[in-house]
Amino acid sequence: MVLIPPGAFAAARQIRTLRSLWAWVLICGLSACRSSSKAQQPAASPPARPTVAAASADTAPIVSPDHSVRRATPDEVSAGRAPLASECVGDACSAVVVTWLDPGYRFENRGRRDVTIQIWFAAQGDCLLSTFAIAPTMSRGWGNTGFCKPYRATSGRQ
Repeated sequence: MVLIPPGAFAAARQIRTLRSLWAWVLICGLSACRSSSKAQQPAASPPARPTVAAASADTAPIVSPDHSVRRATPDEVSAGRAPLASECVGDACSAVVVTWLDPGYRFENRGRRDVTIQIWFAAQGDCLLSTFAIAPTMSRGWGNTGFCKPYRATSGRQ
């Protein structure tokens, strides 16, 4: 049987409290040192960030590193209707029929070969890339409310 002297639990609790307090002081002190060292660095010119205005002047859109998201320009976004046949590029545009579902789209392959659709859906000023394949006589639906022109329809699966 182990006998614990009276007041041992209180002393242990005080030690844990002091350790926690010292850890908190150490963390705050280190973060203060880091922020002050950043503040003391010589002022350099800020790195150049691409802006929408610069992108439209260069005619090169701002694109994410993996090319799955790009900044939309106002003239390429369409919402509240299905894409028109004239807004399609590729060799399989005549095989694809797009229906507006209010909201959303249904892409139907009326051809005899698989078709791959590549479309940029609009979302809060960006265009998000989506690529999917549709077998002959099949359709795929999407719940998006806008797209960035043009969309691409090509024969075969890619």
